[in-house]
Amino acid sequence: MPVSRPSSSPRQRGLLRIGEFAALAGVSRPTVAHWVAEGLLPRPRKSGRTMAWYDPAWIERVRLIQEMQSRYLPLAAIRRLLERPRAPSSETAATVSSLLAAGRRLQALLEPAELPLARDEVPAHTGLADETVAELERLGLVRAAADGKTFAPHDAAVLRAVGRLSRAGLDAAAGFRHQDLLIYRDAVNALIGREVELFTRHLVGKRPQRELVRLAGAAAAGATELIAALHRKLVADFLAGAIPSRRRRAR
Repeated sequence: MPVSRPSSSPRQRGLLRIGEFAALAGVSRPTVAHWVAEGLLPRPRKSGRTMAWYDPAWIERVRLIQEMQSRYLPLAAIRRLLERPRAPSSETAATVSSLLAAGRRLQALLEPAELPLARDEVPAHTGLADETVAELERLGLVRAAADGKTFAPHDAAVLRAVGRLSRAGLDAAAGFRHQDLLIYRDAVNALIGREVELFTRHLVGKRPQRELVRLAGAAAAGATELIAALHRKLVADFLAGAIPSRRRRAR
């Protein structure tokens, strides 16, 4: 008669308590719990009412989530990219990592027709006061280079755009606040999350890296042009009454 062997304990199987898992992954315990609730990480294995154990294989997934968060992707987009929160997927991680690596090479392709702008030159070139620039930095709309003394071309372009709005009269005197500009940042962040999801699903892992970079550059440039054209069209449609109001649709 075969002798049954006692099953190994979670510790013997190499599983970790949440505090250990969080420390090794470099995040807080509340962050781990939140990501589990959001479906980004699997539910822990329970060995009792208060004993929960985490697989160390998921540490790499945590780091991947952090990498995507550092690029301002919302959690909903990250969850869609990771696809299968119930089982580790090295293939998914490699796919997203490949896209992020391509993204670093894409930066040069997407530079606007701007030169870097020294901080002390911003008021003369944009009309924005130093305190306005500091507020835009605090809001996360622009970010200075590591030396704190210059703004890269993308940030310089944002500063010039805000300056043009202010010169047109869309300023504090007219009741506009710089916080109001966050609607554009939030909308574009959500859009980028969906774009990355679509691009990853259709292209990453299916095309050579060089072709991936070319297509991503074309998509980014084309999408920017399309967004500007659609914005102008929808504003024109709204002014012409072509877009029914919510009240009218509700009827």
